[in-house]
This record gives sequence, structure tokens and C-alpha cells, in this order.
Amino acid sequence: MYNIKKMSHISGTYSYSFSRLEPMYDNSLKTGCTSLVVGLSCNFSGVDQNDIPVTEGAYIDGISGFVEYVPTPDFPTSGTTGIGTVPINLAPEYVLDNISGLANEFASGLGWVHSLESQISGKLHTPIRWTDFPYPSGTGDNRYPPVNPDDA
Repeated sequence: MYNIKKMSHISGTYSYSFSRLEPMYDNSLKTGCTSLVVGLSCNFSGVDQNDIPVTEGAYIDGISGFVEYVPTPDFPTSGTTGIGTVPINLAPEYVLDNISGLANEFASGLGWVHSLESQISGKLHTPIRWTDFPYPSGTGDNRYPPVNPDDA
């Protein structure tokens, strides 16, 4: 019989901040923005499953293009009209005035908050190496115990 301790949930506070926002121009004249690089950082401060204080962080980034939804032609076989997307450029002034909404919509659509929380939870629920383990000792071939083929 084995005594197995299941890992419980961590408890604490997650904080989020955009740590990278880089609009990309469509050409050298800088007449429109074609995409936006977004980076989101998450920091956790709280206690682990053993009530030990912990702090941990995670980061994710990606690039979003801008699209407009347009109706597609009727499909004669189904009789329905679909929706398609067309890449567009946004006016630099629009991007400047709406950067928060654009970044939040992108991060939300990809589920980044949940992803970052999962990364942090995974970091906190990993085995911890026993760095001062007294065995093995020695050097070279004598560092580890010999293999017993009958036990292998």
C-alpha cells in the first residue's frame, strides 16, 4: 500500500500587464498598421499546496493581423451565404486611440490569461530536485552503485 499525496491548488493573486505592444506599419510611408505584436506578462504571488510562500511569473506573445468580415458569395448547393475575412490596414491614429482594446481583444481571443495561469501552476507543481542528496559519492565509475543484472 502506498501513501500518495495529491497536489492541491495554489492560492494567491495573479497580476497581468502588457509588456510588449508594437504596431507594425504596412509600408515605408507609414500610412497604415498591418499588424500588432502583443506580449502579456503574468505574475503570481501566494502560497503553494503546502502553504509555502511562492512567487512565479510567465510570459506569452504573438502577432495579430487586422481583418474585416465580409459576406462571401452564395453557395448554390447549400443556398447559404458565408462570412469571409479580408486583411485590412488600420489608420495609425485608430491604433493609437484603441491600443488597449486591440491588445485585450487579441489576448482574450487566444485565452492567454488561462494559458499563463496554467503555465504558472505547472511550474509550481513540478518535482523539486533534492540537491544535497548524500548519495552517490565518489568519482568516475565509482560514483554510482554497481548494477545487479538479477535486479534489472
